[in-house]
Amino acid sequence: MKSEISRTVHGTVNKLTLDEKGTLQNITAWSVVWIIICRSTIVFCVLFRKKKDKMGLGTTTIKHILLLLNFVLMFLSLILIGFSVFILVSGAANQVDHGENAAGGLIITLGIVILVTAIFGFVAALRESKRKLIIYVPILVMLILTQLVMTSMASQGTRDGLSGSIRQGFDELWSSEIQAPGALSYYEDWLHCCGVNNTEDYRRIKHEIPKTCCHKHNCSQIENLYQDGCMAKFEEYLADKMLAFSIVNGLLIVIEVISAVLGWLMISKLKNEYRRTNARWL
Repeated sequence: MKSEISRTVHGTVNKLTLDEKGTLQNITAWSVVWIIICRSTIVFCVLFRKKKDKMGLGTTTIKHILLLLNFVLMFLSLILIGFSVFILVSGAANQVDHGENAAGGLIITLGIVILVTAIFGFVAALRESKRKLIIYVPILVMLILTQLVMTSMASQGTRDGLSGSIRQGFDELWSSEIQAPGALSYYEDWLHCCGVNNTEDYRRIKHEIPKTCCHKHNCSQIENLYQDGCMAKFEEYLADKMLAFSIVNGLLIVIEVISAVLGWLMISKLKNEYRRTNARWL
């Protein structure tokens, strides 16, 4: 019985098209990212509660942890800014805008906001300033909500092919290719692909397959010919970049959640210390 079920499952998987398999892999990858975010947050909350129940965290300990976390936030925000610059540079080289400029601009803005917030939180923790921490924690909460929305949008955009903009962009490129050969040469060289869908695109319009469709522009051997279409290759490239963004974004969210909890706890500690100090004078 088990062998029959196994054969049925393998048969079903083998019948999937390449696009369906790619979508399945993307969904699996995004699921792993979300599981890591949720489990990391839960583990921290459990450990934090146990630690608090046993001995409690002192203001100095919280301060040092916050300083470390904000330093890590600065580092990750710089990675995010570098990633967005890479997207903008890549988008500038493309002949058709597939949404890279909008995505790059949004990510670089997020990176700068996180960097400024991390610096502000570092200073607030260093000076043990209750007023600054009261500003810092709500900003972190808003950042967490914004990043969760952006991660969800990135996941949905990857599955939907950025709402058809990729298909539209490559349709425009193919129209240009028909009128003036060479419109796809940049993508064929960059992504090691041929045509929009495959090599049959050129055969259908009775055009000679360009040298950019071959490894090192050597088309004398059939094995040098790229078989994959440029649209599928570009979607794969985009999915990889969005997954990298979500991993960095997920780490940022986990650290921001922990920082917000510790920031709130440090505010409570500072309030209690202030009350005890005033009580001594009464």
